[in-house]
Amino acid sequence: MLRPTVSFSHRTPMKKYWMILMLAALGSGPAVAAPGDTKVAKWKDDRTAAFLLMFDDGWPSHWQVAIPEMTKRGLIGTFYINPEKGEYKKFEEKWTKEIPQTGMVLANHTMTHKGVTDLENAEYEVGGCAEYIRKVTAKPKPELLSYGQPGVGEGKWNITKEQLDELLRKHHLIDRPPFNDHGAVYHLQTTEQMMALAEKAIGAKGMEYLILHGVERKEPDWGYQDFWALKQDVFFPLLDRLKEKSDKGELWITDHITQHKYEVQREATAVKVLRATREGIELEVKCTANPQWYDGVLTLISEVPDGWKKVTISQGDARTTADVKDGVVKFDALPGVVLLTGR
Repeated sequence: MLRPTVSFSHRTPMKKYWMILMLAALGSGPAVAAPGDTKVAKWKDDRTAAFLLMFDDGWPSHWQVAIPEMTKRGLIGTFYINPEKGEYKKFEEKWTKEIPQTGMVLANHTMTHKGVTDLENAEYEVGGCAEYIRKVTAKPKPELLSYGQPGVGEGKWNITKEQLDELLRKHHLIDRPPFNDHGAVYHLQTTEQMMALAEKAIGAKGMEYLILHGVERKEPDWGYQDFWALKQDVFFPLLDRLKEKSDKGELWITDHITQHKYEVQREATAVKVLRATREGIELEVKCTANPQWYDGVLTLISEVPDGWKKVTISQGDARTTADVKDGVVKFDALPGVVLLTGR
């Protein structure tokens, strides 16, 4: 970091010399924030860290146990489905009619979970699953989807990494983080072990995740459990503790694609102050990420003039209000011009 240069001679009076040093020290300190100065929060709502719950294989216990319990607590998860797998096909209406209404997010785990024989078959397994999900969710425009590669036996995955990467690009799929050391039951058996991932994310102000398969089913009693079923006396306390962290503003619990989009847009966004007066602040938010795929809101944190207690945030036809706390206001915005008016 550049610092002011101070020169003096033997003729410089000692008192004057110390005054020069003091002024130089003051000049090298951090700049004082000014009204309008704005930064993008690292995570949505300025939460400390992000945490993802991911569920594989479309097991019945997901809609029987996991989703109802998560919905009670206002938590979101990503559910990696196999549309041609037996357990999914038997209860397909649950997944296509009911689950999208809960806010849970469907993701690509290939059509059958059986691997791929060649590139043509991989197009069916990977591309076909993406097409199926987009048809089920019927969004106004195509959106990015999360992809989780299924674990299959040796010799069952017969395309190269480069070929898979090209398929993901073609179908606008985002590869999720790896299963390694993040699998419930397989790697982690207790609530404490799983919460250690959340604490790690908070400590690093980063992102962590947990990958689950089945969840223990008590009612109805089918006489068997889904694959790698996590006990309810581990799963329910985990959800409770994640909810507590969320309520405290320590964790943003979301789905993989929403987290991915926020991170990409955050790194590609700059905020410019167009005008800052006691009456109002005008900002220009610019994002260089492709708006076709990266179109989510970002949380901004703006310094406001002394005396402002509430702020009206205007962007296009949208209006909202937010309270000022410690001289700043936090709000969500899209790329474009944002007007802040204080009172």
